[in-house]
Amino acid sequence: MATIEEAYAVAIDHHQAGRLEEAAIIYQRILDVDPEQAHASHLLGIVAGQRGRPAEAVALIAAAVARDGSNTDFLGNLGAALKAAGRHDEAIRHFARALALEPAARGVPGNLGSALAADDRIGDAVSWLGRAAALDPSHFETLLNLGIALRDAGRFDAAETALETAKSLRPDHPHPVCELAVLKLALGDLEEGLALYERRWDYTGQSAAVSGKPVWRGEGIAGKTILLYYEQGLGDTLQFVRYAPLLADRGARVLLIVQPELRRLLASVRGIDRLATYDDADGLPGFDLCCPLMSLPFAFGTRIDAIPSGAPYITPPPDLVAGWAERLGWSRSGESTGSRPLRVGFVWSGNPRRHDPTSHAMDRRRSVPFALMEPLLSVPGIEAVSLQVGEAAEQARAAVAAGRLSDPMAGVTDFADTAAIAAHLDLVITVDTSVAHLAAAMGRPVWMLSRCDACWRWFRGRDDSPWYPTMRLYRQDSPGDWAPVMARVGHDLAAATARDQNCAEALSRKARPGW
Repeated sequence: MATIEEAYAVAIDHHQAGRLEEAAIIYQRILDVDPEQAHASHLLGIVAGQRGRPAEAVALIAAAVARDGSNTDFLGNLGAALKAAGRHDEAIRHFARALALEPAARGVPGNLGSALAADDRIGDAVSWLGRAAALDPSHFETLLNLGIALRDAGRFDAAETALETAKSLRPDHPHPVCELAVLKLALGDLEEGLALYERRWDYTGQSAAVSGKPVWRGEGIAGKTILLYYEQGLGDTLQFVRYAPLLADRGARVLLIVQPELRRLLASVRGIDRLATYDDADGLPGFDLCCPLMSLPFAFGTRIDAIPSGAPYITPPPDLVAGWAERLGWSRSGESTGSRPLRVGFVWSGNPRRHDPTSHAMDRRRSVPFALMEPLLSVPGIEAVSLQVGEAAEQARAAVAAGRLSDPMAGVTDFADTAAIAAHLDLVITVDTSVAHLAAAMGRPVWMLSRCDACWRWFRGRDDSPWYPTMRLYRQDSPGDWAPVMARVGHDLAAATARDQNCAEALSRKARPGW
């Protein structure tokens, strides 16, 4: 075997040329000869990270740090590996160790800022990312992350400046364009925001076209068949399926591919000729055009003052509605709201998606511990019903056992069942998850708890939603601080039940814009 120095030279040449497998083999051979070679362990860890193996990267780079704890490159890259693995607290500590040894350690201030943002410490993130940008004003990733953090902090003008600068540094890179799109959309500029948002396909490296058919962009469609398909989450499908009837009104035959959980429910949406999932999409007839659901607002030229949000557009199957009334002991006739408690559905958590650190971090920001929501169950005059699914439902086990909260979700098989239960509810109080879209699309009154860095679709500075006339937003004033939000919800819920005997009618009326 060549000398270790020669082996390093060959391995690094492979590494820099992108030949990761060849580089990894040589780094491992160096470690086999001399397990104390910290640099080989460090470089092998970087390769593991580049190959999408964050846990392996952490272990290898941590071994290098254990052998040389004063090497700021080792510490900084260990922080980056920990961040990629979703271990943000540990990442922040190692970045801090590197900066204590070298205050301007290469890349570390920006990585620390990015880790702080991922850990929901937006104010600190902005500070460190700003410091990193001052050290290197032409660093693309730093300016991109700074723009995102500034946007999440509500500093929109500064965010736009940072994102535009990042875009100027890499004009062909779609990421800053997509982040600018989200910024424009959040501010209600749908015209520019939706146009920019179409660049998301460049960012994912995919195509919006299906089977080589052109993507519909708003041209005449009478007499043609269009395939609509979902591309993102359940809530997105529920929100944007509202455009399917509008296509039918223009004379189109509408085919739709949806998630399996929504298939039975969305069969009732007006104007949809055929419905399928990806598993049985081969059975769909031929089509002339296609369009992802989230591109429909752009194709229709939607503006904030003309969002299609009239009558409810989702209706659960009537037999399911009747069946759930019987199962839950809720009469559908001969019963006025004033003669019974207000039926309120509760959802406090979204899908944690632990396999995806970015999505998991977002879910932590949008979800509420059940302990914070639990006092609402004691508001006089309500009957509390859980619509929560998944592991978070276990948080309410004691409340269910004590009879303070009913939980019918064990009998739910898909969203058609959830919708049938929601049809009997007078109000749904939920975090920003698919149930908010479901209940609002049915025309049920919804009080939605929104994190400080709210999704763009809820816009900024308003407590209503142009998308859903029966929705009211309760926004965080500062990141992570749910206590004031829950206090406002509790106050309004108690006031509603005390003020008006016919609470359901009052809630439906006052959930509309302007309340």
